[in-house]
Amino acid sequence: MATIDEVDTMRDARDVDGLIRALADPDEFVRSQAALSLGTLADPKAQEPLARVRDEDPSASVREAAATAYKWVVGRIQEVEATR
Repeated sequence: MATIDEVDTMRDARDVDGLIRALADPDEFVRSQAALSLGTLADPKAQEPLARVRDEDPSASVREAAATAYKWVVGRIQEVEATR
């Protein structure tokens, strides 16, 4: 079980794998914050886990956070691909 402070630390350290693991935390606030942190980092590795949480999490607020973060990640991927 992660805390919000740990999620913040993972975000600051760009620990994408740790944040992806936090998407399965029992605390819905931790899951929401992990999703938004992944969106902020916009690492392509987060796209699939965010899509899964967006579609399957039992909490509406977590699904909403994951949907927002998913859009940020996809937007960043599109920006990078447009510059190639």
